[in-house]
Amino acid sequence: MTYNDLDARIGERIRGRRKLAGLSQKELASRLDIVFQQLQKHENGTSRVPASRLYEIAQALNTPITHFYEVGDSETPQRSSPLTDVSAIVGAQRGKLAKQILELVTAFMKIKDERARADIVSLVARLSNSNAKR
Repeated sequence: MTYNDLDARIGERIRGRRKLAGLSQKELASRLDIVFQQLQKHENGTSRVPASRLYEIAQALNTPITHFYEVGDSETPQRSSPLTDVSAIVGAQRGKLAKQILELVTAFMKIKDERARADIVSLVARLSNSNAKR
């Protein structure tokens, strides 16, 4: 793996973690006090991420900095556990939204009926799509 390949892979992992956290480039860039175009260059691998900025990104996304360097010989990304994914999403949120996410996940996990859980997921997906159109 060359340095350029590594830069691109780190950028992909930043983008993936940012999307998992539900943040836009503009939102994450704001947290980092940079313009979103710079974050875009980091994510595209066209601009190297300085170590200090990678540390800030890891903090903003509530993930260990080592996550961005976990690059195996294959191009298949390593899967994190669902609990880690939820923790990353909640950790990237603040205040009332973080509390609501935790309450929703906790209540959802208590539902035993698989069909009911599927209906809830479908409902939430429809609601999120309808809100995106507003």
